[in-house]
Amino acid sequence: MTHTRPPTSSPASARPSGRRPERPRERHEPSGTPLPTWAGVCFFGSGAAALLYEVVWSKQFSYLLGNSTHAVATVVAAFLAGLALGARVLGTRLARRGQGARVYAVLEVGVGLLGIVSLPVLRGLDPLVGELYRALGGESAGFALVRFLLLFALLLPPAALMGATLPVLVAHVEHDLVGPALARLYALNTFGAVVGSFAGGFALMPGIGLGGTVWVAAALNFAVAALAWTAGRRTPSTHELKSGAGDRGTTDERRVHQLGASSPDPRPRPREALPGAQRIAFATLFALSGAAALAFQIAWVRLFSLVFGSSVYSFSAVLAVYLFGLALGSALVSRWMRRGVSLSGFARLELGLAVVAAFMLFAFSRLPQWMFDLVARSGAGWSRLIAGEVGVTAAMLLVPCALLGAAFPIAARLLQRGDGGQAAGFAYAVNTTGTIAGSLAAGFLAVPILGVQGTHVAALVLSFAIGCAALGVARARGELKGMDLVWALGAAAVVAIAIAGAPRWDPALMSAGVYRPTQANNLAIAAQAAPGAGSAVWRGSRRERVLFYREGINGSVLVGSDPEGRERWLRVSGKIDASTVDMETQVLLGLIPAALADSGARTMVIGLGSGVTAASALAAGAGSMEVLELEPAVVQASRFFHGPGEDPLDDPRTKVVLGDARTHLAHGSGRYGLIISQPSNPWIAGINNLFTVDFYRKVKTRLEPDGVFCQWMQTYELSPETFASLSASFLEVFGEGEVFAVWRAYDLLLV
Repeated sequence: MTHTRPPTSSPASARPSGRRPERPRERHEPSGTPLPTWAGVCFFGSGAAALLYEVVWSKQFSYLLGNSTHAVATVVAAFLAGLALGARVLGTRLARRGQGARVYAVLEVGVGLLGIVSLPVLRGLDPLVGELYRALGGESAGFALVRFLLLFALLLPPAALMGATLPVLVAHVEHDLVGPALARLYALNTFGAVVGSFAGGFALMPGIGLGGTVWVAAALNFAVAALAWTAGRRTPSTHELKSGAGDRGTTDERRVHQLGASSPDPRPRPREALPGAQRIAFATLFALSGAAALAFQIAWVRLFSLVFGSSVYSFSAVLAVYLFGLALGSALVSRWMRRGVSLSGFARLELGLAVVAAFMLFAFSRLPQWMFDLVARSGAGWSRLIAGEVGVTAAMLLVPCALLGAAFPIAARLLQRGDGGQAAGFAYAVNTTGTIAGSLAAGFLAVPILGVQGTHVAALVLSFAIGCAALGVARARGELKGMDLVWALGAAAVVAIAIAGAPRWDPALMSAGVYRPTQANNLAIAAQAAPGAGSAVWRGSRRERVLFYREGINGSVLVGSDPEGRERWLRVSGKIDASTVDMETQVLLGLIPAALADSGARTMVIGLGSGVTAASALAAGAGSMEVLELEPAVVQASRFFHGPGEDPLDDPRTKVVLGDARTHLAHGSGRYGLIISQPSNPWIAGINNLFTVDFYRKVKTRLEPDGVFCQWMQTYELSPETFASLSASFLEVFGEGEVFAVWRAYDLLLV
């Protein structure tokens, strides 16, 4: 049972005779419990293992459900929901049992065992997912719901165990009062996630594959469990120490414990803890701060993928910097928490976040030039380019991410009403619930409606509102100070001026695609022909007329042309995927395989692009055609490449299927006499799934016995080793065929 009255309000008659009345209050002062070394090592390793699992599961689910934003969001939401439930329901209960180190060890063993069996289980779901896909429809609401429930059921056990580890370990080292130890644990766990992100993205998955990465993660879990179990035999928890177990503790400590036991609620509550309605109000604000944090993350990922490119390495670099900033903020705030926390302190963090995010708006338009300079300085040095991207990302994100990371331990103290485990579990669950809502709202609503910069602005305005509302709760408690109002007014002025004065989003500039050396060179030539003020990228991009621009769910889509209107191109996330310059490749990609296939053959085209390939196949005699396209905005953009009556989407034989091509190929029904695959470049994250042996085997199972398959493949911007690997994958499944070379475009058509 929890009481909202301050613990110092106990009647004087309840105090033993002769005891100093202020003695019990000392138990509620900010805790300075040191963090045991073994606990820090364990939680660091646990964070690395958790990130490895998340990377592996995301990759395996992409094989099972595709790379659409809907599928990825489903995986993230199910995983976060499992973490939240584990922290709130399982973790808080286990934390009260004592023996926290050993309970934590058992949880880690459970995570490792479930991690080992996760891949075989996920791979065995393929037939079931196929039946559901065919019965409900790939992009239907029914399939989305069933998909979430299925993933939630699969991820709940391991995610719940992961979520339970935080409150259990916090209760072991800070049973009475969450404070610096919680902040350090959260920081070390997140630092471990940074290592896991780099190791998984750059070394383990490319080197030993998904299965090997899972075994590495499980080995980390088992090692952590062994260390925690051993430590649990040697050292008691703070709960055992402060309970006066055995001969430990002074006479005064035992008396304090006895006094607490005589009260109706012996569990401590910090003096900063919020009562009743104020606690509910602040919990709501903390959930909203989690939503704002995920909205920021989604906007930043889209921003940097547009400027740096959508490779898995760029994504891993951005994610690692984001996590490092969270960890840094939590680590730094641990020292401050020794002096206590306050609502106004939390409010200042949110107001500071809004101010920093407002200043970031002025850096958005400079990012393409910074990337242009990085490409020029790095030359052929890939590692130098990645290091430069990490440096630019850190310069922009470390401060706002540190502010985000500092908020969690402060909020946990303010929300505490029971023991340390309960406080950590409740705060974690509240914040994670907000992150789920923020992820879905930003990915499916804010970015498509407001755009990347608009989503960033919405998140910073929300952070500002959270800070002001927190000051309102502080005023209700009588804690508001004059300087707090100065902070709020100053932040309001800065935010308003920055939003009004920051450069507007420039589609041509932001989609310039300077991460590709050839495009950077073209921009440099264009800039020389347009002297004057402004950066080289800005001057070079002025020659582009923007005919169409949409911030889609899966990427940014632009149709541009030269000033005279002679040439036209389609950019997806900054990369040209089709243009009137490479029309020869697009036409032949449809004509050649359609000429070799039976007339009227049922046809599948993977990737719409400009639609020229689909139009060519229809003109050459293809029958009913399914065009698979991941991004709806590309469908709108393709109409700019056809005259009246020439658009293949208006042909009654054509049906557009919005969704992941690999998933539809694996789980759809029927066979095809002709399949044409023209995805984007294989170095883009997710697209490489369409150049694998597994993909080609699925193609073969969907072809008629005398069917024809045509695969587009580039010869540029690939190392000899990568090109050999891609070719070998095709030849392993299709050992006989013909190769057509379009030398002017440096393209190959494998038939």
